[in-house]
Amino acid sequence: MKTKTTRDSLVCAAAKLAAIKGFDRTSVQEVMAEAGVGKGSFYHHFPTKDALGLAVLEQERTRFMAMLDACIDEKRGMAALDCFFEAALAKHRASGFAGGCLWGNTALEMSDTNPAFVEPVDQVFRMWVGKLGKAIEEGQADGAIRVDVNASELAQLIVETVEGAIMLARLRKDEAPMRSGLALLQKMISGKKYT
Repeated sequence: MKTKTTRDSLVCAAAKLAAIKGFDRTSVQEVMAEAGVGKGSFYHHFPTKDALGLAVLEQERTRFMAMLDACIDEKRGMAALDCFFEAALAKHRASGFAGGCLWGNTALEMSDTNPAFVEPVDQVFRMWVGKLGKAIEEGQADGAIRVDVNASELAQLIVETVEGAIMLARLRKDEAPMRSGLALLQKMISGKKYT
């Protein structure tokens, strides 16, 4: 097992704090305290707070894409989408619906004020849509997913709906918005009821 480095500790601490407070409202001092490291260690690994934020995005992108790939590579079509829906619900349920989605949060918080964060977040959304689009195309080919809507457009709609559902679940600290959003998506995509 890989030993956690000081850099890893700083990235994990920043991810944890930013999920709840937002990146702008999280101070370098709070990150250092959470990670249990001093100022010298922080600046040895990250010349700026933005550099740390971009490292958080990179780490979380890797994790998120691994979760998506696990569903899409192991299952096909509608089964892959169901796997993704279950994984998303389970992730947010495990956090008590605190923190929301890093990608949505960062887009809202940083896109108007810090252009360095725009491209990495937009890239994740584009990759997410692309991966879901692949699963949709497979489902369309086997007749499990409707064919009267373009796979990329349907994937974009899924991402938009999931993001909104996560936001409402975070606001209400309740899984109902996610569950109902996922149920509606499943019904719309395949005509089946999501349970």
